[in-house]
Amino acid sequence: MNLKTKLQNTIFSIFFLFSFVVYGQSVSLYKQYNGTFDFTFLGNTMNVKENGANDACVILTSSAAKLHLNVGDEIENAYLYWAGSGTGDFDIKLNGTSIVPERTFALTLASTQKPFFSAFADVTSLISNEEDSGYELSEFDVAPFLNATEYCNNGTNFAGWGILVVYKNSSLPNNQINIYDGLQNVPSALSINLNSINVVDTIGAKIGFIAWEGDRSLAVNETLTFNGNIISNAPLNPANNAFNGTNSVTGSTTMYNMDLDIYDIQNNIQVGDQNATINLTSGQDFVMINTVVTKLNNEAPDATIVATNIDTTCNSNSITLDYTVRNFNSFNVLPANTPISFYANNLLVGQAFTQNYIVVGDTESGQINLSLPSNLVNPFILKIVVDDIGNGTGIVSEILETNNLVTLPVSLKFSPQFNDLPDLFSCSSSIVPTFFDFSNYAKSVLIGNTLDLVSFYPSLIDAENFTNEILNTSNFTVDVPLTTIFVRLDSFVCYSITSFNIKLILFPNYNIPNDFSVCKINSKTAFDFSAYLSTIALNPEDKISFFETLENANSNINSIVNYANYLPTSTPKEIFIRIDNGFCHSTTSFIIDYYELPKYNSLPALVSCNEGLKKGTFNFIDYYDVVKVEPMDAVKFYESLPDAENQNSPIITPSNYVAQTTPKEIFVRLENSNNCTSITSFFLTTKNCPPLVYNYVSANGDNQNAVFYVEGLRDIFLNFKIDIFNRWGKLVWTGNNNTDDWNGLSNQEIRFDNTTISPRDTYFYVIELNDPDYPKPLVGYLYLFRKNQ
Repeated sequence: MNLKTKLQNTIFSIFFLFSFVVYGQSVSLYKQYNGTFDFTFLGNTMNVKENGANDACVILTSSAAKLHLNVGDEIENAYLYWAGSGTGDFDIKLNGTSIVPERTFALTLASTQKPFFSAFADVTSLISNEEDSGYELSEFDVAPFLNATEYCNNGTNFAGWGILVVYKNSSLPNNQINIYDGLQNVPSALSINLNSINVVDTIGAKIGFIAWEGDRSLAVNETLTFNGNIISNAPLNPANNAFNGTNSVTGSTTMYNMDLDIYDIQNNIQVGDQNATINLTSGQDFVMINTVVTKLNNEAPDATIVATNIDTTCNSNSITLDYTVRNFNSFNVLPANTPISFYANNLLVGQAFTQNYIVVGDTESGQINLSLPSNLVNPFILKIVVDDIGNGTGIVSEILETNNLVTLPVSLKFSPQFNDLPDLFSCSSSIVPTFFDFSNYAKSVLIGNTLDLVSFYPSLIDAENFTNEILNTSNFTVDVPLTTIFVRLDSFVCYSITSFNIKLILFPNYNIPNDFSVCKINSKTAFDFSAYLSTIALNPEDKISFFETLENANSNINSIVNYANYLPTSTPKEIFIRIDNGFCHSTTSFIIDYYELPKYNSLPALVSCNEGLKKGTFNFIDYYDVVKVEPMDAVKFYESLPDAENQNSPIITPSNYVAQTTPKEIFVRLENSNNCTSITSFFLTTKNCPPLVYNYVSANGDNQNAVFYVEGLRDIFLNFKIDIFNRWGKLVWTGNNNTDDWNGLSNQEIRFDNTTISPRDTYFYVIELNDPDYPKPLVGYLYLFRKNQ
């Protein structure tokens, strides 16, 4: 291959490195073998000498090596690792055959930020079982990555290859081979944990390494320890220079800047160990670990388990599981009472044990019933683990500890869920054959799985037994009041049954409502038809509602809420009643209207003479007729409005009614034939009538006309004044509302004979009424009579 082609391939290789799937760089388990296996290495360096600061920086593009096998060795697998400075050359050949990497590894030296690479390929088909067959790796060129400012000046220019060969030989003891790979480095210290080993015997235990960039000349604190013990192959691999460019298979000391070394570790590991630790320290040398291989004697069983059958029951959280424990690919008997644990979504739900020992290549079957938690998510993952006491811990040492379980999805069987189906009904005035269509129920009943089979039956027994299926669901005839249809939903595993009713329902019967009217007192006079709630429906369980239109009643919208205090916008008004039994309804109506109140004429006030202190006697009997507009209306008089409203104590003598004081309001109640009432009123008032003067006084002791009496004066004209004069104009007596009437005695002068008795004679009176209606005084004469004068 020319340089130009190589550079093109190098550029491609750089792209390939960063686009290829990169596995974890930490050294971890790649593969495990159990049986009569062993391993060896072959390979070679591409360096012509150990690298260093004065190195001519020459790296070959090919090198060769031989595979050393013994009689009876049969190659199981051969794995090629190649590595070098730079980002990688992945276009190489082995014995002329192009190799494509299956995995790549990358590492950057922290101190220089320079990249290194490693690649892996399975080359089993190219490796021969011959005892000393030769192999050449060619067209491996890292020169494009090298120059004096990158790798050569600091002595990190290298390239090399190694093949790990795992072979089988029936004469070998039973061993466990574990292959770990990755790409980890040490400039100072490195720890690699090896797991998944199982030590049952230490005889013949060994460990091998494929490592890169070790320098023989650098032996500063460079140690390799296994489980805390320094290991070495003196003199090839001294204790203080483990990675020194050697091949312990061939004894070569010229594997410049790479190592293919195998160490005996039977004194550094114990029976029962399931992991080990490799520690590498280096005070100066830069070393990269690519591959670690262990061989341990393993005369142990290998328990595996399979589920052969799972039985579930509809609507049950229990399953019955048949399982088989196997002891295949093993080298010892699996003991009895090996624990088996069963997990549902990682929750322990059951345990069992093997009943007998199981010899190599044999099996044991068992059965267990598992009761699962009610809140378990369905479907779930069932995990069955042999050699597990219920917490992930085993009690049996096995060849392989990672193949003890099997997982499988499990779905519990539950009857299909369904939506509740509403009853169907038809309203009629009588029970007659009626057709129903419930074909759409085949879809509306389903929840979730629309593939469930839906079928209809006339009885529960038919639904359970798949008999007498109703096929004509779109034109089903019903001629009885109630028919139950049973619906079966079948998921072909479990089934559910629900039902709905078909009802032929009569319209509600009702009493025909009466129209009614109320007396219209004012514009806010309301109607109360709440009494219809208990009188209309023949069935007291029927619901009664009121509406302003027939359309609203039929649609059951905009019902009248304030039916106990309803104000119509106009009258007469038809009100519609809906009688509803929950399925069917009937409607009827009634008319509401207002009665007019009795009309009346206004009554004028009545006036009579003041009888004293505004007392008066009145006659208003003719007001019976005067107040009425309609002759048939009834009229009554009352002394107060409450009496008129409540019809208490009507006035029974309107022709001679005495008002003890005035003005006095009299209330008139009118009632028409519709029992509507109106109330009006009028007033009784008094006036001061002219007084009547009796001008004869008889002061003779017979009590007849003994005083000067003026009728209609006292307590009427409260401020009156009377003066009486004799014929000569002499004032003899004066009085008012607070004095007694004149009895012929003088209260103004005393006669010459010292007497106050006025003689028989004619006198004159002056009565001042002091009333606006009577501005002029009353004047006249009166005669005083006495005996014996």
